[in-house]
Amino acid sequence: MIAHLFLKLRSYFNYRLKAVNAHGLHSPFLFDFYNEVIAAKKEFYFFKQFRRLLSAYTKFISEADALFLFRWVAFYKPNSVFVASENFPASLALAIPSNQKSLSVSSLHQFSTQELNIFEGVGVSLSEGHLAELIYLEEIDAFTKDIILNYKCVIIRKPHQNELKDNIWMELCSLKDISISIDLFQFGILLFDKKISKQHFVVKMR
Repeated sequence: MIAHLFLKLRSYFNYRLKAVNAHGLHSPFLFDFYNEVIAAKKEFYFFKQFRRLLSAYTKFISEADALFLFRWVAFYKPNSVFVASENFPASLALAIPSNQKSLSVSSLHQFSTQELNIFEGVGVSLSEGHLAELIYLEEIDAFTKDIILNYKCVIIRKPHQNELKDNIWMELCSLKDISISIDLFQFGILLFDKKISKQHFVVKMR
């Protein structure tokens, strides 16, 4: 227990030492990302309704994290999303701003009838499977590196949650196929783009 707490404190301390804000980002893409996603105060039309829904799902994700996911997808603009966990609010946050409002999940049975009706009401197209441009992961393991190569964007929640997860996250960042890796502490983002030279960023999220 103490060792786990020490790891979390050490990881966060290292993150804060390295993390930069907009002034430390010399990449135009990352500069725009910081201003439009992290520092953005823009309110999307859906946010009012979304905040009401989130109040019933606080054990799944915080409001700040859910709105971050929404803003990221609105900024990155993937056509489709695969969520590899039973997380309704995260699924909603990621699917609605995607270009095609297309969401893939492992099983439709993970959602209640009420949740399925909400997806339908906001125009999200649901399917079972793994095909998508963006994948959202809450757990990672030794096989993750084989899975993520099928996607253009990977979002990993709490990449420094424990020692194993922290080590795997660092291994993923070092993969030659990863063009851009972004460490936000609360989230890790990996992007695949052969036109961009390999870069790693540690960015202040809050």
